[in-house]
Amino acid sequence: MPGRADLPFAHGQSFETLDEYLAHRRKLGAQDAPFYQEVRPGVYALWGGRRPRGVEPPTFTREDLLAEFGFDR
Repeated sequence: MPGRADLPFAHGQSFETLDEYLAHRRKLGAQDAPFYQEVRPGVYALWGGRRPRGVEPPTFTREDLLAEFGFDR
């Protein structure tokens, strides 16, 4: 199965799994790109972007991210 290459911030790379893609996004976070970080088992917070002070980052379940980015694992 070919990896997904049409993802936000993919920069021409393709990814076989959600975990590979999230690791890539995490690396980009060092350059101020938004990234997902697991905050508790199966729940990820989206860090980066503009939010009013004191507003917590939005959270997503692993299932949400699998569906959003088109991965099955």
